[in-house]
Amino acid sequence: MEKTNQILDISEEKTFILNPYKKSKDFTKSPFRYPGGKFYALKHIIPFLSVIPHDEYREPFLGGGSVFFAKKKAKFNWINDLESKIIEVYKGFSNEKISKKLIAIFDNEIASRDRHKEVKNLIPSNNIEDIFQTFYLNRTSYSGIINSPAWGYKEGKSSPPKNWGNFIRNVFDKLQDIKITSLDFEEIIISPPIGKTILLYLDPPYFHADQRRAYTKPFKLNDHIRLSKVLKNTNYFFCLSYDDVEEVRNLYSWANIYQRKWLYNTANKKNQKRNLGNELIITNYKVSQFENGRLFNF
Repeated sequence: MEKTNQILDISEEKTFILNPYKKSKDFTKSPFRYPGGKFYALKHIIPFLSVIPHDEYREPFLGGGSVFFAKKKAKFNWINDLESKIIEVYKGFSNEKISKKLIAIFDNEIASRDRHKEVKNLIPSNNIEDIFQTFYLNRTSYSGIINSPAWGYKEGKSSPPKNWGNFIRNVFDKLQDIKITSLDFEEIIISPPIGKTILLYLDPPYFHADQRRAYTKPFKLNDHIRLSKVLKNTNYFFCLSYDDVEEVRNLYSWANIYQRKWLYNTANKKNQKRNLGNELIITNYKVSQFENGRLFNF
């Protein structure tokens, strides 16, 4: 079967030199609290993306979108996640009319345990209510988990509803003129190119993640295997973040594997401090960086 994807150059001999992390001019924070979010990992991940000149960017596992909102926006962008409720929020935030209505609602909203229960039991009758419910529960539930959400808002520590409108305003421009979908990851990876050079960033559910707690859509062993196979066959540049476990190292023994450490965006247990995790960045391109004036190969 003839491949439909293409790329300018992936050469085993070519090594890209990483530069220190620098915020892009269009940097903004994700509007979500999200389990496994990559806000604390940006300084490690963004250099792997910015080293590849690209005019098309795709993110099949968007989640909270910390990486997309932090990196420089490409000419063509495609963001995707199988969590359809989260994707509907992004679509709503990208729509000027809907976003203004949501901002007005949140300006008059409160965060309380009783209100959380009310919103949790709400049966949305339209798109606005559906988006409102998802975002309210995300901002007020433990670790932002919307799957069987539990009250997790802390007065004085959590961002109050009066600030939520700013989250929407801040991401509005970044969400303009991009493709937003809720499809299986493979469709995003194998779709034909629009730009000349395509870069994929992938942040799938981790191999040892507690998926029943954090996700409404399970990511099974077969999905991890399927992801490895489709990435092995792609001609696009890709950068993949994963937990550092033997199973992942075995699945990607054919790729370039780089070790990193960063704080998890959610603790494993309530009232537990964030853990420093052993993480992997996996690519189909080689990188090096300068340390103390010398070129360091990983």
